[in-house]
Amino acid sequence: MVRRFGFLFGPRWLGLHVVVVAACVTMVLLGRWQWHVAHVHHGSVQNYSYAFQWWAFAAFAVFMWLRLVHDAAPSATAARNPTHEGGAAGQVVEATPTAPEPAEVPYRRYVMPSSATSPSVAADAEHAAYNAYLARLAAQSSAEDDG
Repeated sequence: MVRRFGFLFGPRWLGLHVVVVAACVTMVLLGRWQWHVAHVHHGSVQNYSYAFQWWAFAAFAVFMWLRLVHDAAPSATAARNPTHEGGAAGQVVEATPTAPEPAEVPYRRYVMPSSATSPSVAADAEHAAYNAYLARLAAQSSAEDDG
């Protein structure tokens, strides 16, 4: 058990432990303070809600810390069977979690599907003619404004 969770005593993990404990203590004290404020204001529901909210934040911080520790810990089977395949039975090898290599996904170019509502070539020519008509109207309007 100690070998499995020995990594928790590294400098990075100790820093994380200090931050989580400090955050949890702060959130619990803020919840207690909010509870006191609720009593001063004769049972304000908003202040009681804030108090429970701070305690929920503290519980969430502990939950996430536990998830981080669980995800970083080597599996129980690797901790129980510390031998290397090519080594002697008594030789202890550091157990590190290894993820399988992801399979390479082939690149596929996205091709926009054509549908019955797609404009045809004739509709594009019609659209171009309409845009030209609008451009002529705009030019006439600006010429009349200038002249």
